[in-house]
Amino acid sequence: RFSWLNAGYAFIGAPWQPVLKLTGVYGVGFLLMTIAAGAAYLWQKSRMRPLGVLALGAGGICLVGLLCGQESSSRSPAKVRVAGVQMEFPTEREVLLRLNDLIQSCPQTELVVLSEYTFGEPVPEVVKGWCRKNRRYLVVGGKDPAPGGNFYDTAFVIGPSGDIVFRQVKAVPIQFFKDGLPATEQKLWDSPWGRIGICVCYDLSYSRVTDRLVKLGAEALIVPTMDLADWGNAQHELHAHIAPARATEYGLPIFRVASSGISQSVNRAGQVMASAPCPGDGATLAGTLELRGVGKLPLDRWLAPFATVVTAVVTVWLSIRRGAGNALPAGSKGQEV
Repeated sequence: RFSWLNAGYAFIGAPWQPVLKLTGVYGVGFLLMTIAAGAAYLWQKSRMRPLGVLALGAGGICLVGLLCGQESSSRSPAKVRVAGVQMEFPTEREVLLRLNDLIQSCPQTELVVLSEYTFGEPVPEVVKGWCRKNRRYLVVGGKDPAPGGNFYDTAFVIGPSGDIVFRQVKAVPIQFFKDGLPATEQKLWDSPWGRIGICVCYDLSYSRVTDRLVKLGAEALIVPTMDLADWGNAQHELHAHIAPARATEYGLPIFRVASSGISQSVNRAGQVMASAPCPGDGATLAGTLELRGVGKLPLDRWLAPFATVVTAVVTVWLSIRRGAGNALPAGSKGQEV
């Protein structure tokens, strides 16, 4: 449910895209580990059989890719021009300056996205006024007060009128962090272009969170994210695997803006069309989200219980077999040391 080390994340993009779309990232990992385990088991008995298993497995996966291919959509897409800018704990003045620069460099932008925790409070009035003056939609992260001195880590959607037209709280706050209270519900934003789901940062890594949005009818996902600069490039690069994988699995475009990179505009095929680097304070990215309809869940969401049972059975069987193999023959004595 929250795995960055699943083997499937290493197989993003062509030629794996059709397979990943059909089986899901967890399904790809399960298939690859099954093939590898089968080959390893046969290696002690023969050298040809494992090679045959690997060849048949690779051929089967390629065949699935050829048969599935990229699904086409007959629906004319609704297009929205989106742009974002990376900022880590900015002041209100800095936000306004960066927003003005962004609109000057990307004047066709209809929807602006900023990161999670852009504000340590609800969206300031001056920022709402900027939306009203510039007639733009804005998705931005902030803190919504909660009872008992707590808060909700929230993505606010500000409309061209300057009013809050939608908000989505983070569904799964990060463990061991002061990350607010969990969302009580998930909804979709009925935007002028279609129904858009909003994930706050690591919510995108939890398939149970994104699956709910797809089941509700999401046609695109927007992901304001807080990735601190001092976490290092490795963490940012690892996190950047998630958006292309989710886009491929569901067949939905994703626009993800991180505070310090790596931000991404990903099309429904899982291809990164634009990105902003890490570290990249003030870096911008822009793209067009094409909403072509509701996404679909991959097969591994339905086959997960079966895969879990198979893994458990194999684990128990290997444990028993190893225990029996280590037992001393009847009547023999252990070697004295």
